[in-house]
Amino acid sequence: MRELRPLGIPVYLGHDPEYLPPAGTVVFSSAIPAENRELRAARQRQLRVIHRQDLLAELMNQRPSIGVAGTHGKTTTTAMIALLFERSGLDPTFLIGSPSRSLGGHAKWGSGTHLIAEVDESDGYFTGLKAQMAVITNIDRDHLNYYGNEEALEHSFGRFLSGSEYAVLSADDPHTPWLQRRAARLLTFGFAPQADLQARRLERDGLRTRCRLFFQGRRLGELELAVPGRHNVANALAALAVGHLNGLKFGAMCSILREFSLPERRFQVLEEQGMTVVDDYAHLPTQIKINLETIREGWTPRRLWAVFQPHRYSRMRYMSQQFAQAFALADRVIVTDIYPAFEQPIPGVSARQVAQAIAREHPQVHYAQDKEEVLRLLRCQARPGDFIIGFGPGDIWQVLYRFAALGRPQIKG
Repeated sequence: MRELRPLGIPVYLGHDPEYLPPAGTVVFSSAIPAENRELRAARQRQLRVIHRQDLLAELMNQRPSIGVAGTHGKTTTTAMIALLFERSGLDPTFLIGSPSRSLGGHAKWGSGTHLIAEVDESDGYFTGLKAQMAVITNIDRDHLNYYGNEEALEHSFGRFLSGSEYAVLSADDPHTPWLQRRAARLLTFGFAPQADLQARRLERDGLRTRCRLFFQGRRLGELELAVPGRHNVANALAALAVGHLNGLKFGAMCSILREFSLPERRFQVLEEQGMTVVDDYAHLPTQIKINLETIREGWTPRRLWAVFQPHRYSRMRYMSQQFAQAFALADRVIVTDIYPAFEQPIPGVSARQVAQAIAREHPQVHYAQDKEEVLRLLRCQARPGDFIIGFGPGDIWQVLYRFAALGRPQIKG
């Protein structure tokens, strides 16, 4: 809103048919229900109404396109690719799911030939996209409320891949052997020995990560990132693979990525004085586990706190038990109420049940019924030297920002 209004684009809060233009195109997402009154009015007035992925398909058909899909890491990988192209003078068009400080935003219409887009798999629409180059970072068990089972999820990625001329896939992902049979041409990345672009000998130090880089067995040099974790090295490898296929040099690309900043809400450090406070978008067991491992490998906190806001009732219905193992590396876990997004409550599904599932594996779990209680717990119990990380794509970030802004905790006794 702050970005659009200065450009002369009217922005309205809420939904009202009066906000609709007299003519033009109305774009909606899967988060908008069919009974939405603006959407209904647009159809009644016979305006052009299209899904956001159909709009993305139109844009992709206009120029050489790179589509980045996957359960984890697609936002960061898309931002890395866009930065490589931007700093190499290619002036790309890019569409990213979260703002990037490195790029000055999350979208840009460039004068260059390439379009780089993050692709969302949650509602199945992405299978109709025709990206010239398809990147799949990984596939994990998610969005089964839509797909029904993991086989259908895997097949959807296969259909997305089949429309591309070139595929960039993770050699570490167990789905890749099946996917690569559907790729016209292929380049792999990862830590596995068979990866075309491979990382070896990782070194971690807080927010910085280093590794040795090899391409088809030949050592290229060292990759150093100002972001933490093995998973971000994998994201960088995917970006480097895309850059290589588009004629960019590895040495120049590594220099560009050296100072890359993660997009907003991706391991975003809010406070480092006395205690470390981090906001993170992770909302799946694998993501949470990886982030906690990253903290243990790069920091030595007095205690590690994980504040978890579950996301969507449907996801908790089939995944609540999987979170039990995800928090094993945390010293303290706080679970607060489910952020529903656009969903209605499901009988028998609650954050308290998620907390109980985690508590069967982890003794230090507290259910906080709202964000104010989360803030009170942190203010009363967190101590200097602690590391606090919040997980979830909902509004839990508000608590973390408030806690970081309040400064020193309330020490009692």
